[in-house]
Amino acid sequence: MSLRIMFMANAPWCTTGYGVQGKHLTPRLKALGHDVAYFAFYGLQNGMLNIEGTPIYPMGYAPWGEDILDAHMRSFRADVLITLMDVWVTDFFGDHAQRGGWAWLPWTPIDQEPVPQMVLDRLQGAHTVLPYSRWGESLLRQEGIENVRYIPHGVDTNVFRPGDRTEARRKLGLPEDAFIIGMVAANQGYPPRKCFPEQLRAFSVFRRYHKGALLYLHTLKTTARGGIDFKELLRRLDLVEGRDVIFSDQYSYVIGWHEERMAALYQSFDVLSLTSSGEGFGIPLIEAQACGIPVVTAANSAMPELTFAGVCVEKQHPFWTPLGAWSYLPDPEAILDAYVEIYARLTKLGQREELAERARKGAEQFDWDHVVSAYWQPLLAEIEAGRNEHVRTGDLQPA
Repeated sequence: MSLRIMFMANAPWCTTGYGVQGKHLTPRLKALGHDVAYFAFYGLQNGMLNIEGTPIYPMGYAPWGEDILDAHMRSFRADVLITLMDVWVTDFFGDHAQRGGWAWLPWTPIDQEPVPQMVLDRLQGAHTVLPYSRWGESLLRQEGIENVRYIPHGVDTNVFRPGDRTEARRKLGLPEDAFIIGMVAANQGYPPRKCFPEQLRAFSVFRRYHKGALLYLHTLKTTARGGIDFKELLRRLDLVEGRDVIFSDQYSYVIGWHEERMAALYQSFDVLSLTSSGEGFGIPLIEAQACGIPVVTAANSAMPELTFAGVCVEKQHPFWTPLGAWSYLPDPEAILDAYVEIYARLTKLGQREELAERARKGAEQFDWDHVVSAYWQPLLAEIEAGRNEHVRTGDLQPA
């Protein structure tokens, strides 16, 4: 008796972090012998699709699927629901999971401390809570939540792998002799969780001493998603777009970059900068390090445990969020110090190769096949065994 699993996330063709996770995970869950359907609560409307035997259910009219999820679960006869999203956005799941008899598995970010009360409240009714980081797992246990298991995100290490930096820069039209600091981060919401102003301020000083330095931003440069106004920020920092800072082509960014092109982008960087105020995981950190690229991160949330080669910025300032918890703003001068340190290490004989080797080795533990065999397979086997026992004893009718 295999499980019938509904996986709920951005559509698997979306190049968002969640969409990419769904694209890679769901076929592997099927390979374990389970029946899998996909609820694309973002990215599909007004019709179903079937991709290689996996039904893709569309969104309804409510933003988080509340108006149509019950019907999708009945249609597929699902007994497990995996949601890849923030849980605080809706109080729908726990109550409906208990009414419907589903095993709800919220695969969810924990990126503030302590765990916000709204998050704790909305985890009620979950079968097992699945944070992406050991840090998040620890915080949940401190709050008395015992039905918690760490399951990290995965990366395709066959695609994200070391490559020739010069060739990658030629492919992307980037200067071959520049020292490139890259950011891969969504410009969404305010204040920006990805801390663009702090990192650009640090870079503006760094570039005074390293005229060949370039900051590459793979992000949306407009305020269309409630993010920051880069035009004004660059002006205030005396940074010139095209000379000091380069943005990804905005049309192709919105359409989405395939993973092979993203790998080439990481390969073109000297270092990835991601000093966020909080990360539930931070997929670009693993993608970059899988390509042998060191990182500059911040010493909060999930980032320290994902920093295998690079510098983790310690100096930060606490920020009280609207969810009623702390996140942390990294100090721009400390970020500058980290850029100076990583530059010195990368230009020292032998250090670049050593950092690349450490980065790759650390990232390999997040290869998809390992994540599924080490984390997903045991959990789902336990759920399956439990349901089989309930069916045997008559407590639960099979779907």
